[in-house]
Amino acid sequence: MPRISRNSLENILCHHMVQGINKEDIFKTKEDKIKYLEILEKYYLKFEINIIAYCIMDNHAHLLMHTNTTQNISNFMRQVNSIYAMDYNRKKDRVGYVYRNRFKSVPIMTRDQMHKCIKYIHVNPVKAGIVSSEAKYNYSSYNDYLNQTGFINNKILEFVFSSSKNYIEKFQKIKYEDLNLEQESINIKKILENFLAQEGMKALEMKKNKILINKFISYLNSNSYKYTKTEIAKVLHISRATFYRLTSN
Repeated sequence: MPRISRNSLENILCHHMVQGINKEDIFKTKEDKIKYLEILEKYYLKFEINIIAYCIMDNHAHLLMHTNTTQNISNFMRQVNSIYAMDYNRKKDRVGYVYRNRFKSVPIMTRDQMHKCIKYIHVNPVKAGIVSSEAKYNYSSYNDYLNQTGFINNKILEFVFSSSKNYIEKFQKIKYEDLNLEQESINIKKILENFLAQEGMKALEMKKNKILINKFISYLNSNSYKYTKTEIAKVLHISRATFYRLTSN
């Protein structure tokens, strides 16, 4: 499991949403939700993932995850979703895609964003009118925080709140903000900042560095970020001609 810094959001921290194809209710029943949760629990340690928060709704699931590399998350999500899809298709006697696209990913850059994202995830069933309070929903990590169960332990609490002591009051005081994560257009500048932080590099070191530029493109692809070559060249402050020259085989 990746080491968790108590003082900074080092490495990779992202909000992910998995949604059923055509917004189909792929987690409709209690058994469906439990099955998906069981798969998460089975593989998160293997892929060195820290699950900071989750909520499994009828047609989608939210996951806030922390790890050392984006590849860990890509491999983890591929494993979890493929296993669930096979089980889902078998039970429904169907074939074909289960998920809409691959999965949506939004990088979380600050502690304040992390707190708001945790609240956003836990409030989902309340906003949907399923329950009257977060504590009444059985398929999120809200009660795990209160009881230190499931994925939530002292290391997670120290990462989220800087200390595991007297954290419940801080947890319950987080204010809700409609982050609109399902529809958010992710700013490529934020993604580049996240990539550079992971690599321990500065923006100037990346300019015209063929290896780093191609690594950044792989980073975008592995997280299903869709940008044109013109948009990528612009954020790197290089011309399209230079971009094509550096990325051509």
